[in-house]
Amino acid sequence: MLATCTTTLQSLSIASAPISTAPAPISTAPAPILTAPAPISTGITQSINANSSTSIPYHLVNNSQSTDDEGLNFDKETSSAGLPLPRSSPNPREHGGFFIESFSGAAAVVLAGRTALDEFNDDRFAEQRKTNLYYPFTSRKEWQLANWLLTSSLTMAEMDGFFKLEAATKNNPLSFRSAKELKARMDFLPPVARWKSKKMVVDPAYPTKKPLYLFYRDAIEVLQDIFKSPLVQDSLAFTPLRIFETAAKLNRVYDSWLSGERAWRLQAELPAGRTLIGTILSSDKTTISVMTGNRCAHPLLISIANIEHEHLSKASHHLLQLLALLPIPVYRHKSQEVRGVLENRLFHRCLDVVLRPLKLAAAIGVLMADPVGQVRICHTPCAAWILDTPEATLVSCVGGGGKTSPFTTAIYKDYGDPDSTGASLRRVEPTALLIRAGGTGLRASSDPSEFLQPEILHHWHKFFFDHDLKWCINVVGAEEIDFRYSPVQKRQGFRIFPEGISRLKQVTGRDQREIQRYIVAVITGATSNRFLLAIRALCDFRCAGQAPRFSDTTAFRVQRALNEFHEVKDEVLKLGARLNSKDDLWIIGRFRNSSVLPSIKSSGPIIQWDANKTERAHITLVKLPARSGNGREYEVQICWELDLHSRMRQFDLMTSMNDANVDFRTINDDNDLDEEASVPPKPMASPATVSTTSELQQRVLPVSEKLWGSTRPKKDFFSLAADLRNNPNAPKPLRALLANKGHTAFHLIREPDLKTHSVHDAQALFQLPDFPAALFDYLARAKSGTSTFTIAGRRMVHGVATQFPFTLKTWSKVNIQGKQYHNLLRPNDTRTVFATSPDAGSDWKFGRTDCVLINTDDQKVWPQSSLEGSHILCALKDSIF
Repeated sequence: MLATCTTTLQSLSIASAPISTAPAPISTAPAPILTAPAPISTGITQSINANSSTSIPYHLVNNSQSTDDEGLNFDKETSSAGLPLPRSSPNPREHGGFFIESFSGAAAVVLAGRTALDEFNDDRFAEQRKTNLYYPFTSRKEWQLANWLLTSSLTMAEMDGFFKLEAATKNNPLSFRSAKELKARMDFLPPVARWKSKKMVVDPAYPTKKPLYLFYRDAIEVLQDIFKSPLVQDSLAFTPLRIFETAAKLNRVYDSWLSGERAWRLQAELPAGRTLIGTILSSDKTTISVMTGNRCAHPLLISIANIEHEHLSKASHHLLQLLALLPIPVYRHKSQEVRGVLENRLFHRCLDVVLRPLKLAAAIGVLMADPVGQVRICHTPCAAWILDTPEATLVSCVGGGGKTSPFTTAIYKDYGDPDSTGASLRRVEPTALLIRAGGTGLRASSDPSEFLQPEILHHWHKFFFDHDLKWCINVVGAEEIDFRYSPVQKRQGFRIFPEGISRLKQVTGRDQREIQRYIVAVITGATSNRFLLAIRALCDFRCAGQAPRFSDTTAFRVQRALNEFHEVKDEVLKLGARLNSKDDLWIIGRFRNSSVLPSIKSSGPIIQWDANKTERAHITLVKLPARSGNGREYEVQICWELDLHSRMRQFDLMTSMNDANVDFRTINDDNDLDEEASVPPKPMASPATVSTTSELQQRVLPVSEKLWGSTRPKKDFFSLAADLRNNPNAPKPLRALLANKGHTAFHLIREPDLKTHSVHDAQALFQLPDFPAALFDYLARAKSGTSTFTIAGRRMVHGVATQFPFTLKTWSKVNIQGKQYHNLLRPNDTRTVFATSPDAGSDWKFGRTDCVLINTDDQKVWPQSSLEGSHILCALKDSIF
C-alpha cells in the first residue's frame, strides 16, 4: 500500500501496520464497523444451569451505573404501550456437566415487538389473505408449482413452453399464463431487505474503462431478517459466558464466540442491559464466468456470530447473506502500482458506504426484535472477517502482496523464530508513534488481530498442499510417493489416489484434507525420523486445531504441536526439502500460526471461521444467479435473483405457519384467563403458540418439507440399539448392539446379504483356519461364566473336529458408530466396515478385509482413552452371527 492510505484504512488496522508516514485521508466518513465497542453476543439473562453463578464486572457496579432492574425497569410486566413483556428464555445451548458463569445484566428485553408472522399478517395484502392465504396465487397447489418453476433451472422460454402444454394446465387452470406474468406476481410477496445502487465517482485524473456502481443493502435490515427468522430460535444465544470444567474454575472451556475472552470484555464496555450481535463478514473475489469470459465479482457476505456454528454452516439454512457487490475497477493508468493503490482506495470507500449502518449501531445501538418478538437494544461489532491472505492484507491496509502479516507489524523479512518481548515492544512503539495511532481515538476492537481470525481452508489445508506436500515430494521423490499412495485400500467415505498425487494441480479443500490423512504413513521409512516428526507435528496441529470445543488444556496441545515442529524444522532445510529458500529463512506468508492459541481463547474455536461455507455461498449467492440471466449486467441479475428467492422463502415459511395454525412467540402463562362457560366456542381454533424451532418444525413439516432443507435425520444407532434391547419382540439376533460401555454401536442390515453356512464351511470360505477352535473356546468360556476371553494364541483343540449344532448367518459389512470426542452426548458419523470372501470374478479377487482398531481394556473408553491401554489391530474377515 502506498503512502496515501485513508483514514478508513487506519481505523481498520489501528497501529498494526506501518502504512505511511503521512496518511492522506480520502474520505471523512465514519470509520468502519470495527471501531465501535463490540459487545459480544447475546444472551439470555438467566443462568444456564442451576449451579452457575452470575457476576457483574467491577466497573459496572463501581461507577454507579444502574443494573437492569433499577435503571431501565426491565422487571416490569408491561411495556409503555401496555403490552405484556416476554421474559428472557434460558440459553438454548447445551453445556452439560460444566460450570457456567453468565454475564449479569446483558441482553435485557426492553419491550414486546412484532414477530415476522405479525408483519406478514399485517402487510398491505392482509385483507386479501383473509379469504385467500396464498394471494397472489389462488391456492397452495398453484404456489407450489410457481415455487418449483422459479427455483428450477428453466429459462423464461422453457417456462413459456411448459404453460402451453395441455397436460399441465387443462385439469388445473392457472391464474398466470407466461413466465413474465409469473415473475410479476413476485412483487406481491412480502418484502425483504431492499437492494440499492450507488455510482462511485472516481478522480478524473484516473479514469476507468466503464462507470463503477456499488450494489448493496442496508446491513441492519439484512441482520434483522436473519435475526427474526423463527428457524434460528433454538440456535441463538445472547449472553457472554465463562465456561469451566469444574466449580474450581481452573480449566476454562471455549465452544463459541460468546464463550471467549473478547466477548466478555466487549460486553463489559457497554451500558447494562445492552445486547451485542456479533457480525461475521467475508469478502473475496470470485470468478462467475464458465470456461471463458474472465468475469469476476467481489461479494461481501454477512451473518451473525450469535448463531450456533453447526446451524450456521449449513447452506440450506441460508444464514450467510450477500450484503454488497463491490465494483472491480479497471483503471486506464499505465502504472500497475498506481492502479493497485486506486483499487484499494475504492475498496475502502465502498466499505464506508456499506458498513456505515453497522458502525452507527455498534456505537449507539439499535432496536432489534428476535424470533419471538422480544426487542433489545443491540450493538453490532465485527466478531470476525473471513478472508484469505491477500484479502486480509487489503482489509488491514498493510499491502505487501500477501507477504506482509495482516495481524502484526511484521513484514515478510521478519518471519521466522520469534524475537524477545522487549525487542518486539521497542519496535512497535516507534511504529505506533509514526502513524499517530495514539491520536486516532480508536478502540481496541478496531485491531485487525481481534477480528482477522486464522482460517482453516487457506491458512492450513492449502498451506499443506503448497508447502508440506512439496517438501515430502522433494525428499521422498515423485515416483516413490506416487507408488506409496497407489496401493492404499479403498474405504467408504474416503478418497484414494491410485495414480498418485505428485502431478495434482488444482484441487479442492476436500482433496487437500484427504491427502493429509495418509501423508505420515506414506512417507514413513522413506525419510529421516526428524523430518517425519516435523510433518507429523504440523498434521497434529491442524487436526487438533479443528476441534469444535477447546479447554485450556486442549488448546495448549495445539500450541505444543506447533512448538514441536519449530524444534525440528531445521531438518526440512537440511534435507533440501525447501527449494529456493534464501538464507535458510522461513519467509512464508501464510505460515503465521502463532496466533491460533490467542485466537481460541479470545474468540472461540477456529472452525467457526472456516471459509468452506463462504466458498459455498459464492456459488449459491453469486455464480448461479449470475449464470441464470442473459450474461449482461450480471450485478443487476444477481440482485434480482436473490431478492426473488428471499421473498419466496419468506412467503413459504409464513404461509406454512398460517396453514398449520401456528403462532411463534413466547408463551406467557400469566395471560391465561378463565373464560365463562356461557361464551360460545370460536368458529376456528386459536393458533397453537410455540416458541422453539423444534416445536415449529414438528407442526409445519407436514405442510412444507422444503423449509429445513434435507429432512433425512442423522442415523443414531445408539437409540436404535436401546429400543431393540427394550423390545421383547425384536427379532434375534439383534441387529444393533452396544459395546465399549455404551460408547460404540454396531448395526447390521436386517437380512444377511451372504448365504447361511455351517461353521466348517465358513472356515473354508473365508480362509479362517482357527475359526472352529476360536468359536469353541469362546462358547466354553461363556458357558463357564468367565469374563476373560482369548484374542489369539493357543486354542482348545476340541473345537477343530466339533460339529456345531447351528449354522451361521453372515454379512458382508457392518456399520460402526461412536460418540463425538468433544461431546459424548452426540453420536458421530457412521463408518461402514467391509468383510468379503475372495472372489476371482470381482474387483476384490483376494477378498476385502478392512482393518479396525479394537480396544480390549475395560478400564479405557474410546475415544477419550486414545491409544492408551490394550488395543489390537485386526483385519475384519467377515461378519458372522
